Amino acid sequence: MPSTISLLLIVVGLIFMWRNRAHCNARAWRIGALLNACGAVILYFTCTPLIATWLAASLERMVAPLRAADAPQCDAIVVLGSTFRWHRDQPNETCFVSATADRFRVAVEAYKLGKAPLLVLGGGGKPDDPNMSEGQFQKQMALELAIPESAIVVGPQATNTESESIQHAKTLRSLHVKKILLATSVFHLPRAAMQFRALGFEVVELPCHYLTAGIDEQFSWRMLLPRGQALDQTETCLKEYFGLVAAKLFPAKEVAVEPAP
Repeated sequence: MPSTISLLLIVVGLIFMWRNRAHCNARAWRIGALLNACGAVILYFTCTPLIATWLAASLERMVAPLRAADAPQCDAIVVLGSTFRWHRDQPNETCFVSATADRFRVAVEAYKLGKAPLLVLGGGGKPDDPNMSEGQFQKQMALELAIPESAIVVGPQATNTESESIQHAKTLRSLHVKKILLATSVFHLPRAAMQFRALGFEVVELPCHYLTAGIDEQFSWRMLLPRGQALDQTETCLKEYFGLVAAKLFPAKEVAVEPAP
């Protein structure tokens, strides 16, 4: 990603210059200086809120806004996983602290509005608790919110969007689900929806967790000041663009599953 590429260019440039320091090789020094400059420029721009916001907004514009109240009737609501973290303010009070929180909130709202009879939860595991998956934790939260256990389906753990969509597809097909309401971060929706459509599902995109929510899109000099958070957002958005290209070139494959009796 940009940080790795930038550092690699800078390191290679410094090696060029250091190895030729005693020979006064002007060509090698120019190559080294050019690599250093390219690395520094890439690192600077990818660290600016200007580039990070532009990339996020370009992804979010691919998805039409949709509130849970305006969503059509579907067979199931699918909540995709995210970086899984939580914390406890009180001994008996637990909450999410990642994008999962908004995805889960919007999905629960859609369920309580009667948009689908099933709430399908998925995701990975928590690094410091391998015995607790994201889906299992969300199930506990859903039960506390008075969602009946019979309406909750916990999918298997997954490490990426493609494997998660394939694993969810197996579960959904066994439940005779054809139309899904897909709840995930809006910047992630284009790629995720593409994966599920490739698997044969009718997908209604339910956007949540906007990265540009509340951000003034007018230019400001502050948007040129590098920030670590901006670099993280830039890399996240670039990952989505690369994922979109990969999903178009190598679409998810159909899975054959015996339907439940």
